[in-house]
Amino acid sequence: MTAQRRVERLQDVPISATVVSGAELQKKNLITLEQLTAETPAVVVTKGGAANRLSIRGVGSGDNNPLFEQSVATFVDNVYQGRSRSNGAAFLDLARVEILKGPQSVYFGNNAIAGVLNIVTRDPGDRLEGYVRGSYNFDFNAGTVEGAVGAPLTETLGIRVAGIVTRGNGYIRDLGLGGLRIPRVRSYAGRATVRWQPIDDLTWTIKASGERSRQTGAIADEIAYCPPDPLFTAGATGSCLIALNRGEDVRLNQVRSHSPGQGIDVNTQSYVSSLSYDAGPLELSSITAYGRTRYTQRLDTDGTSATLTHFTTPERFSQMSQEFRVATRRDSWIALDAGAYLNREFIRGGVNYNFTSLNSRLTGQFAALAPLGSFGQFDDYRQWSKTYATYAFATFRPTAQLTLAVGGRQSWVDKSISLNQGFGISLGSFGSITPYPTATLEALGSRFGTAAGLGVAGVRQARRSDAHLSPSAVFTYQPRPTLNIYAKYTNGFKAGGFNGLEHTGAAAALSFNPEYVDGYEAGIKSQWFDRRLTLNLAVFRNDFKDLQVSVSQNFGVGVINVIGNAGGARAQGVEVEGRWRVISGLTTGLSLTLLDSKFTDYRNAGGNALDVQQGRPFVDLTGVRTRYAPKYSGNYTLDYLAPITSGLKMRLNGSAFFTDRYNFSNNNDPFLTQGKYVRLGAILGITDTDERWEVSLVGKNLTNRLIRVFGTNLAQSRGSYLIGTDEPRSIALQANLRF
Repeated sequence: MTAQRRVERLQDVPISATVVSGAELQKKNLITLEQLTAETPAVVVTKGGAANRLSIRGVGSGDNNPLFEQSVATFVDNVYQGRSRSNGAAFLDLARVEILKGPQSVYFGNNAIAGVLNIVTRDPGDRLEGYVRGSYNFDFNAGTVEGAVGAPLTETLGIRVAGIVTRGNGYIRDLGLGGLRIPRVRSYAGRATVRWQPIDDLTWTIKASGERSRQTGAIADEIAYCPPDPLFTAGATGSCLIALNRGEDVRLNQVRSHSPGQGIDVNTQSYVSSLSYDAGPLELSSITAYGRTRYTQRLDTDGTSATLTHFTTPERFSQMSQEFRVATRRDSWIALDAGAYLNREFIRGGVNYNFTSLNSRLTGQFAALAPLGSFGQFDDYRQWSKTYATYAFATFRPTAQLTLAVGGRQSWVDKSISLNQGFGISLGSFGSITPYPTATLEALGSRFGTAAGLGVAGVRQARRSDAHLSPSAVFTYQPRPTLNIYAKYTNGFKAGGFNGLEHTGAAAALSFNPEYVDGYEAGIKSQWFDRRLTLNLAVFRNDFKDLQVSVSQNFGVGVINVIGNAGGARAQGVEVEGRWRVISGLTTGLSLTLLDSKFTDYRNAGGNALDVQQGRPFVDLTGVRTRYAPKYSGNYTLDYLAPITSGLKMRLNGSAFFTDRYNFSNNNDPFLTQGKYVRLGAILGITDTDERWEVSLVGKNLTNRLIRVFGTNLAQSRGSYLIGTDEPRSIALQANLRF
């Protein structure tokens, strides 16, 4: 693994981590981070509205601000991926995925305070090699074809090309689309890698990749609690009432009736140049990267076949980064890693709100707006950000068994925003918004937005700068190669920022402050019985301060939920990783996390729908568990590979992912809770003795559990919700050929 920016054995690295090889991902037919983390305890990656949701050990960034930096950072080939949307990219020709738990500030930067998802792609080798893999999911009518080939062109130059195509339907039957099963995906991705080694000590690798994805159906959510629970005395209102009157399906059963036009379009490009030179006592490296993303999401937030409340979230993002690193060899009593980092980002995005449901309010003093067309609102933001950092880590080895490493990272983050908000004419269900004529708005003033509870219009600009030093210290005692005992402390920080969807007009509500963490971890990594048994144990405690969350405040226009800073949270617990080779061909494994993750100070949280119904717009969530924080979660696996003839082997794999109940809302909403469950998976395959080819059946969620992973309030329908669920039972046929 490369958690310390050099290739090391997982057992030698003082960190709690899960590493999954590319070969293992292919065998299990896992092609996205969402699918991988669904089998990983205390780790969540799922789609969201304004931003995707990423969480490790019960801590992550909110999804109600598209400009949030993620507390769980994603890296691909040592390059930080600045937007949460990039986590939906398909896995392509990977060497491995590393899930690093807890703050990783020194080597991975200021946005890695909860953990890191580190993706490593394959490089060209010194011989001709490659693979072709195809799979077909019978239940979703979905297929994937992936392939790669690499070879040396000369003694010093090698190349590798890879591509993947995914086409197929999803698992939610959308009656509003004639019964089409969504999310319906058409995705294409490719990568070309060139590696040049003119001399033994110098290596230059260039990677260029791109992806084009079209998804019909957007987020796989559906109406639930319609009519609402009797605690909501108003009964069915808004979208829920319309759905009932239309006779639409309102049960949580993976059937819905949404308006046509929903979808997610993504185009990405990235270019990475990695240069490394072994200068004897020093190892020098440089990583230069550029990437850009065009993302558009079209959401039906009323959850019915009526055209009431639709959002369109266009985003254009570009990023350039440069990192220089120098390291001494590790075989002396003192070693040094040091580097400098620069990252520049530009985001142009926003939200177009198509509020057809508000056309009825264009009467009386606002009647002049009615002839102009359907009412709409827009948020248009542009954010520029620059991050500078230097880091150093010194490792002292007084004896062959003892190691003490100390260091830190100094970061400077500058951000500026230009936010343009206003009201206008909606050009279609998911169209853009044409601003109302200036003369018309001047005649009305700002009365419409205030009266409708939609906020103010205008252009606002702001800048902010944050700086922080994040120290770290690690003590390691390794009395023998199969036993590693460690203790570590890491401080982390995530810069402040801006709320691109802020509608109060108050200057204090536009910006929020940095977030900090003090992370403590101690662990034992061990191997026993001639390395047949691997057993790792970690105890951790992460104390977060000034969490960036949704808070309720009164800015003179009533109680408003904005992005602010809570006092803090604490995530603590125990993690166990075990793997036992019982006999030749039979291996069993267990990953288990016991987690206690709670807010230590969150006194001004915005109330959930039931709180507001009962007259509590402000609530105190101090002592309440954080989102996606079950008391326990784990995954048990059993692998059996046995010969059946002189040239064939049979592969049997079984897995059981289990978890306690958890809440997946921002404010402990009792109606957005998933109960405890066990999800079963299995693989049955045939392979040759060299495992160069394999044909297998891959089954997931075999008991067809309905698992809820995402939820939000239904538009204008207090007590009713849109809830997203995980994939139901599916069986896929897969074939893999390596050469």
